[in-house]
Amino acid sequence: MSTTAPREPLHRDRIVAVAVSVADSDGVAALSMRNLARHLGYEVMSLYNHVANKDELFTLMVDAVAAEIDDPPADAAPLAAVRAVTISTHDVLVRHPWAPELWQRYLPGPARTRQMDDLLRFFDESGLSPELAHHGFHAVTNHVLGYTLQQLGMNMGDDPEARANEFLAGISDAEHPHMVAHVHQHLAGDTSSSFELVLDLILDGLVRLDATRSPDPLA
Repeated sequence: MSTTAPREPLHRDRIVAVAVSVADSDGVAALSMRNLARHLGYEVMSLYNHVANKDELFTLMVDAVAAEIDDPPADAAPLAAVRAVTISTHDVLVRHPWAPELWQRYLPGPARTRQMDDLLRFFDESGLSPELAHHGFHAVTNHVLGYTLQQLGMNMGDDPEARANEFLAGISDAEHPHMVAHVHQHLAGDTSSSFELVLDLILDGLVRLDATRSPDPLA
């Protein structure tokens, strides 16, 4: 009598979930359809009954990551909702360090489309002029992606401190004193993440700029 446990049925959601797990642990470069099939316990051709190709797999993976972005509190004011969604997006992308690189390369799926539509709605409901609402949407989405890519890039390797010291060894304190001092601030732990600070500057700046452009009702 066979004691082999039955394999878990193969379906699209399971394929995507395992692919995300493999990318999280080994990097997206290590993810091949054959490697993924081994993790799932199936032959590679079985995957193509559920996923057309690797590009479709990447699209589904990015959308699975987007589905992890938290909704803001239901009673949040529009720009507070923008802030909450943007911070959650940053947290999710850091949790899946392979995802930012693919974020712009693949068309948004249902989860990411809904999240972008929500952001646009929050900006529309914020009271900002349509022009500034448009620019605000792009400013916060560019900030979250660009900041995360830089953050992850700076943390690449096993010893970021060694990389910083290697950089310092190659520049002159006399010629670049401000850069040297800046790196030493990071090494000393005097600076922390500026993600939320810059996000607040963007949102506050939009509000101030809108106020200066709005006609004075008493004029």
